[in-house]
Amino acid sequence: MIQIFFTIVLFAGSGAALWKGRLDERITASVLLLAAFLSPLVAGEFAVPEVGVLMVDSSLLAFLIGLALVSDRFWPMWAAGFQIVGTLAHLARFVDGSIWPKAYMTFEAFWAYPVLAALGIGTWLEARFRSR
Repeated sequence: MIQIFFTIVLFAGSGAALWKGRLDERITASVLLLAAFLSPLVAGEFAVPEVGVLMVDSSLLAFLIGLALVSDRFWPMWAAGFQIVGTLAHLARFVDGSIWPKAYMTFEAFWAYPVLAALGIGTWLEARFRSR
């Protein structure tokens, strides 16, 4: 059920960004869709640190930090900050192997929602600003 909800949120947020956003929003939506597609392909059972998902998350983080450094918008800084926290979930699992796999998976996946929210709010504000 949570996967269906995430898919709806992902496609709604990315679709809005692709439809109403400028270049920053459109590229970010495409990168988020790619990351969401790749993550399940490289994920395991989260019983051990997920190196494949860490690589996808780190690549997304590098993109968002790069975007935040060159963009004239404010939302990429928020998105990068949220992605940093999500990526640190992997570090926590490396440091403490006693973290329950379900807690690790939930903590790591949760931070995709604020990243999508930052993109959605940024797209909405950008579209609203341009319509004036």
